[in-house]
Amino acid sequence: MTARKKGAGLVLVVMVVGLLAALLTPAGASAPAAVTIPKTINVGGIGLAKTYANDAPVGAQARLQRANDTNEVKGYKFSYKGLADDNNDPNTALSEARRLVSQEGVVAIVPDVSIVPPTDYLTQSQIPSFGPGYSTAYCPTTPSKSWDFGIYGCLIPEKPTQVPNTQWVQLKKSLAAKGISKPTVALIGTDSTSGTVSVQGQASAAAAAGFNVVYAKGSYPAPPTVVGDYSPYATALMTSNNGNPPDVVYSSIPATNALGLFGLMQGQGYKGTVLSPFYSSLLVKALQGDYVYVQFASFESNTPAIQQMLKDVAAVNPSAPKTIGLVAGYYSADLFIQAVKAALKSSSTLTTASLQKVMQKFTYQVKGAIGPTTWPSAFSIGNGCTTLLFDDGTAFAVSQSYTCNTNYAKVSPKYNGGYPK
Repeated sequence: MTARKKGAGLVLVVMVVGLLAALLTPAGASAPAAVTIPKTINVGGIGLAKTYANDAPVGAQARLQRANDTNEVKGYKFSYKGLADDNNDPNTALSEARRLVSQEGVVAIVPDVSIVPPTDYLTQSQIPSFGPGYSTAYCPTTPSKSWDFGIYGCLIPEKPTQVPNTQWVQLKKSLAAKGISKPTVALIGTDSTSGTVSVQGQASAAAAAGFNVVYAKGSYPAPPTVVGDYSPYATALMTSNNGNPPDVVYSSIPATNALGLFGLMQGQGYKGTVLSPFYSSLLVKALQGDYVYVQFASFESNTPAIQQMLKDVAAVNPSAPKTIGLVAGYYSADLFIQAVKAALKSSSTLTTASLQKVMQKFTYQVKGAIGPTTWPSAFSIGNGCTTLLFDDGTAFAVSQSYTCNTNYAKVSPKYNGGYPK
């Protein structure tokens, strides 16, 4: 055998051993070596395209494009590989994440708007995720090992002991000014893990703020399931208050589905208030007289930071709708860029491991827009800020000031799994 053939055989053996080591690495374990980040930084998002295709990737592209245009991170450029559609299916999410990493060469998921992210695979591969925190992955039991970083912190902890309820305190004051001093509320979410956990937390938050919770269930089929008949859910809500409608209906089901449900309820005579975390310029007329709450300063805020975001988005897609998805994409990309800059200050060699390290003790804030969100406390509970907005039918008007979360409520076990039982 020639020296050349011996060398080839050795390479083959090394490759086989490396492959076996990768296959034998248990799910959730760290990869044997950090991922070096090249001068062209590839990133891509993941989530349900049906919900986010027109906004989240636009926001991410807008922020990354400004970074490229201004040479914000000297020596580095960002390349966006699009939003992978996970179809709200864990198996699809896993295969799409593998495609992004192995074929597109992404070194981070930006933004992660998935409710079924393949956390084990991404952690094993040492690929960090930056997103709004729409899954329980952003509330890890072992923060030091987490590779998921939410711009608002932990929004959906699986077994929370307390949750912020700033929006409910604000809404209680607004309703009291209208003469409703002891409001009743019915809450509905999807039957996904995120949906049911969210309802439990929001029900506890509402009760602590002085609302009488008469219904709280994660019962609505999660996408991509198509619901053709809203009447069972409308009936449940319309009769939840001892056979009568509640003063307030809280919904965390997808906005497009919620519009159909609310429309049916209004047709049945519902005159109460709707509260939702879904913000969009497309919902202005449909939700006239209702409230939304968001974790940023709102598109109507005349702050330099918000105006910069709108300018950046307009440069990429002037017709992009103003939605929470747009904000999620934009600020997830911004958080990633800030993490990259922080990592470069601490090490001359940029790796995904250095990103994960700096994020363990990090404060994210864009004054006049979002935050502060501080780790490691951000892993256990959302510690950002909230804006409650009232829809006057022409534009969402800020009814209360942008308020950082200072009100917290203990989570009641009676809302776990639905209420009343």
